[in-house]
Amino acid sequence: MTNQVPITELIEQKQLKWYGHVQRMSADALTKRVAGSKVGSKRRVGRPGKTMDQRVEKLALKRGKLVNELKTTTRDRRMWRT
Repeated sequence: MTNQVPITELIEQKQLKWYGHVQRMSADALTKRVAGSKVGSKRRVGRPGKTMDQRVEKLALKRGKLVNELKTTTRDRRMWRT
């Protein structure tokens, strides 16, 4: 067929890249606080059913890694990008 990467793979790569970016932010950064917050009420129709951490955990397991490994790896940007 073609030498194109599946779109799902590209989306997953971008999600992991964003996750690494957010993890390297300072603890008081608004983006990091919102990404790690819990919703107290039911989600409305059309809203994501999973949090960013839950999606990243699924991607990590798919790639044979643990979430704790990802969190420590994100602190070293060079290591994260490989």
